[in-house]
Amino acid sequence: MYDAEKKYTISKLLADFGKDECLRCGLLAKDDNETLSLTAIGMGYLLDIGASEVETLHEAYAAGFRQGYEQANDE
Repeated sequence: MYDAEKKYTISKLLADFGKDECLRCGLLAKDDNETLSLTAIGMGYLLDIGASEVETLHEAYAAGFRQGYEQANDE
């Protein structure tokens, strides 16, 4: 069962990684009723990695580093 408001984003993560991997990595959470919900990590992945069409691990690392560096400079 999915959180009704996030069913499309949850479906995208499940299609890309599978349920067990999403739960293990913290992209999704499961409550006592077995309902899957999107976590902040999952949303961040979809916005920062998924939307930018990053394809390799080193591209993902570079994107994360760039974002962290920019946020640190903004503070």
